[in-house]
Amino acid sequence: MTGSRVRAPKGQGGLLREQLLDIAGQLLEDGGPDALTIRAVATSARVTPPAVYLHFASKSELVHATCLRVWSSLFVELEAVSRAVPDPVTALHETCVSYITFGLRHPSQYRLVMDGEATEASRQNADACFRYFRDKVAACVDAGVPVESPTETTRLLCSAVHGAVSLLIHQERDMWPPDTARYADRAASSSVHGALLSASPPSLSTVAALRV
Repeated sequence: MTGSRVRAPKGQGGLLREQLLDIAGQLLEDGGPDALTIRAVATSARVTPPAVYLHFASKSELVHATCLRVWSSLFVELEAVSRAVPDPVTALHETCVSYITFGLRHPSQYRLVMDGEATEASRQNADACFRYFRDKVAACVDAGVPVESPTETTRLLCSAVHGAVSLLIHQERDMWPPDTARYADRAASSSVHGALLSASPPSLSTVAALRV
């Protein structure tokens, strides 16, 4: 190991932990999940691997903490959108835009949490995201949008925005659309309109028309 070992001052172990998470997050961004190892984090921090193990009992725990740290910023972004838009349907759309944009901005963390090995982070975030979106759907119901089942509508909405993110992050960057902001906006519009338009029970005339 090159360089002198950096020791956190007494009583500042929490500061070192945050530094280790900074490094782990950067390793994920630069090299993907395979680049995030205890040894790589220790080398970058100029500490020994046992020093990392004092804060994280395993690589899985380090991965979970790194992903949860990034995902916590998602809810800050979503809440900022919610507070800024008074119309609940528009707020739901902007929430979906923010979610898709977040996933595209943090592809490695998103894959680990939603599709990969970060099982504890996955459970926590899947539940938190679902409850957050369900609250936004409930606000639409309170505003008079005819929704037969907020829970079912939320499932459809979550599957749509998740699909919009997953479609791109499992491809090489050069396959992504050139304007990802426009992509996120259009995907969010499709998700919201599709979920809400199919959320009310069909009328008899609609059922009859579908049978023709």
